Amino acid sequence: MYESLQMYDYLHMAYSRPAVEVKWDPRGPSQGVTIKREIDGEWYAWRVPYNGAVPQAMAADILGVSLMAVNNWVRSSAIRHIKPKGQPSLIPLSEVKKVRKVLLEYGRLRRQALGE
Repeated sequence: MYESLQMYDYLHMAYSRPAVEVKWDPRGPSQGVTIKREIDGEWYAWRVPYNGAVPQAMAADILGVSLMAVNNWVRSSAIRHIKPKGQPSLIPLSEVKKVRKVLLEYGRLRRQALGE
């Protein structure tokens, strides 16, 4: 019994998502974002400027949704993305900000609200 509980704790820890902090710069046309993530007990920060682009996983962290949700939005052309050859697709921060605004207002992605 004890061993099975230990295994459950191990599996739960192995698949738990790392802690993420998202800090937006003051509002304005040059608003960027800083993402802090705890990895192996240490905090790492990524600064994304207002004209930058983020991978789908980082966009999911910023928006507070699953990676699969962002991937589905990209595949259905609900959100704009950039696809460098041989690299995972990137989402412009301006698009992430638009989607975030829609999610905060409606609780889900609505294409009509994105202006399409």
